[in-house]
Amino acid sequence: MQGTSGPSVKVAVVGASGYTGAELLRLLTLHPYVEVISITSRQFAGKPLTEVFPHFIRAPFENLTFEEFSVEKVSQADVVFLCLPHRASFPIVKELFYAKEDLRIIDFSADFRFSNPETYEKVYGVEHTAKELFKESAYGLPEINREEIKKKRIIANPGCYPTSAILALYPAVEKGLIDSSCSVVVDSKSGVTGAGRKANLSLLFCEVNEGFKAYSVEGHRHSYEIAEKLNLSAVRFTPHLVPMNRGILTTIYFKTEASKEELLSVYEEFYRNEFFVRLRKEPPNTKDVAGTNFCDIYVTKEESTGLAVVISVIDNIGKGASSQAVQNMNILCGFPEETGLKIFSQWI
Repeated sequence: MQGTSGPSVKVAVVGASGYTGAELLRLLTLHPYVEVISITSRQFAGKPLTEVFPHFIRAPFENLTFEEFSVEKVSQADVVFLCLPHRASFPIVKELFYAKEDLRIIDFSADFRFSNPETYEKVYGVEHTAKELFKESAYGLPEINREEIKKKRIIANPGCYPTSAILALYPAVEKGLIDSSCSVVVDSKSGVTGAGRKANLSLLFCEVNEGFKAYSVEGHRHSYEIAEKLNLSAVRFTPHLVPMNRGILTTIYFKTEASKEELLSVYEEFYRNEFFVRLRKEPPNTKDVAGTNFCDIYVTKEESTGLAVVISVIDNIGKGASSQAVQNMNILCGFPEETGLKIFSQWI
């Protein structure tokens, strides 16, 4: 698919009118090898893109109109992004997979994130009717699963909270530095876009502004994703809603015999060649990564308690969704992973 002049990859975006869809389209305006040929939305079918999102006036694909989903139209693409919630996604993945043998599918939902459909059905309480496609899918976190991504036609884009937690924990897990006799505590705060673009009383401005709360304290679905990908048996994950548009800050605590210096050395070695992971000498701010594909990580240890403290920040609709999906597309298509993604936070 790779080319040196003009668009060489045809892209369709299913569910393009949500926050992740809009962010994905913004990022695709920056990609030199992409032509967007179809965008779908049930809510806005028949409406011009620029009527729903005026900020795309003069974008390369400004003349597109939102359409109802059509397998025939969407499968004309080389790569399809599915910006749909769980349960709505796997029937469409199944249709598209069998419609065109070389079509690549990047799924934003949780429908193919687990290693087997039984775990998915247990966690999400939904019968999965495309079980045979789990063997055709890869978990789309490039920094830990790059080679597997290259081999598969279905890429399960990770959850935003799991991305922030897994990248922050993976080096320590790989080196066996976590004391398994103690729980790993994952404390995450997310901006409101993480809840999606929908009318919901709890997400109204006056409900969210000047407030700060935890939710799903009795158990959040993403805790299972984090535990499976890290092969950890005891993860205490608590998400919080912060009155900001975008961003996730995750603070993680785990017991370890490793010194602070050893931890730093392990993380530096593991992420030495990863462009999108930046190790920081001071705790990072979500503003440092807003609108980008970066994950910034700070590592330290409190010697008096033996607890390592790892802080990570990502943009929940960037590295936690849309820009990570573009990174996965670049891998599938043989482009350098940074293509179209060398953008830095505006910060203010």
